[in-house]
Amino acid sequence: MPLKIRWSSEEYISIALLLLGGCGLFQVLFIAISQYLLGVGNYLIITIVPLGTVFALYFASLMIYEAFAQVERKDKIKRQYAKSGSDSSKLKAILNNSIARPLLINFAFFTTFFFTTFFISLFFVDNQISFLLAEIISGVLCLLIANYYEKNYAKVRRF
Repeated sequence: MPLKIRWSSEEYISIALLLLGGCGLFQVLFIAISQYLLGVGNYLIITIVPLGTVFALYFASLMIYEAFAQVERKDKIKRQYAKSGSDSSKLKAILNNSIARPLLINFAFFTTFFFTTFFISLFFVDNQISFLLAEIISGVLCLLIANYYEKNYAKVRRF
């Protein structure tokens, strides 16, 4: 049976807010990059479009978190009596953190898709339209990748 987390419960609301805050901080970084390095000067585009992207990245992070939680639950059921090993490296401990992992996956894919889409579309349109296209396409592709993780990694089927 697939694991479905109720994000409004008091146990998981803090995790949901941490994921939302991480996505918001990531978009603030992209707002600064687009305004100062990429030369996008329209404040309406810089403030409104990343709000939609924040929610797209947030929903993708929730989907990836649920997929990893499903796999961890299966592994915990299979190996109830196994010894727990300690992580020797701090970097490995950070990368295996259950909150940091979905954010890092989303941010890596979003950054890659954003800059490739931005610089490809820059040949055809101006900076503002390129920023719009890059934000929207990257957000949608992150949602598709999160859906792929959920379907193939954790074998979760939503009804």
